[in-house]
Amino acid sequence: MPASTRRTFLSWLAGGGVSLAALMKSARYGHAQENWDEVVAAAKKEGKVVFYNNLQPDGIEPILRKFRARYPDISTEHIRLGSNPLNERFGTEYNAGRHLADVVITIADQNFYKGIESGWAEKWSPPEAKSYAPEWIVDDMLFTTQQLREVIIWNTNLVKPGEEPKEWKDLFDPKWKGKVAMNPPWRSIPTQQLIVYWEDKLKLGDTAQMFKDNNVRFFEGSAGIIQAVVRGDVAIAELTDLSVYGMLEDGAPLGFVYPDSGFPLSVNRMFVAKHAPHPNAAKVLGNWLLSLEGQTALQEHAGLPVTHPDAPPRKHLPATKDLKNVMVDGESIINPELQKKVVNHWRTVFGVR
Repeated sequence: MPASTRRTFLSWLAGGGVSLAALMKSARYGHAQENWDEVVAAAKKEGKVVFYNNLQPDGIEPILRKFRARYPDISTEHIRLGSNPLNERFGTEYNAGRHLADVVITIADQNFYKGIESGWAEKWSPPEAKSYAPEWIVDDMLFTTQQLREVIIWNTNLVKPGEEPKEWKDLFDPKWKGKVAMNPPWRSIPTQQLIVYWEDKLKLGDTAQMFKDNNVRFFEGSAGIIQAVVRGDVAIAELTDLSVYGMLEDGAPLGFVYPDSGFPLSVNRMFVAKHAPHPNAAKVLGNWLLSLEGQTALQEHAGLPVTHPDAPPRKHLPATKDLKNVMVDGESIINPELQKKVVNHWRTVFGVR
């Protein structure tokens, strides 16, 4: 996570009554290191880990298969949801005292941070954390595993060369009426951030009404969107690049562009649940996800660039550093009140309740 975002998080927590001095002390000196051999031995006795995540659906099992190959005594279960419903589900379970998840990967928003402040996450020091720059770790609780970028894709069999969309404003061109897909903002935090970027930074206007006029089609999740494009149900789409890499690897007829006008960068954060039912197995999986092996598996099967400094480059998609006008502090442009305003407006325009 960029240092500016980390400062925003720390200041927000301090404003909510949390001791910033105590927080910074723990962040400065780190958490006491456990005997890792004992943690692994206890994890094997627990024999199971439950993983809540927002990863590419068809990539989760290959990732967990590699984890089980490394730790064959630990079985795995997982729940996959979009970040918004995933955060809501975890928060509802936590508040009800139903502690079912061991490890969580999701996109953070300020409601998420309220949950972290209320006790969602375990404070610990994974052995693999030493490989990471400090800006990717928040108070020994949140570990940034991946970056999500916003992209426009199209079916190359349906969009003629030279007619490809190049900028966000092109999505509203009447020639694409009924042929554009996207995630509904009521299920996607990155979509909410991008809408704010469109309207506040790029001054594109009321994008909900513009998309309504252009008969935009909603699909649930990046995987559903990209499959619709490949099938030809729609010609073009806006989505996070969660599923793009795998489709390109498989030779799907996809073109893509990261608009030069930029976008807000979203990040996936991993934490071990404070009241994890399998606390040692949770730490073993969490540590493995931060390892070079785990990060390589995430990059290969989850389709996103990862944060480990030694992760190999990807063949099909550019590195974040090579893209223009990336707003690396994407979390800073949205808050719970603005999220609610965006979601309510889009629901009203599209008649969705």
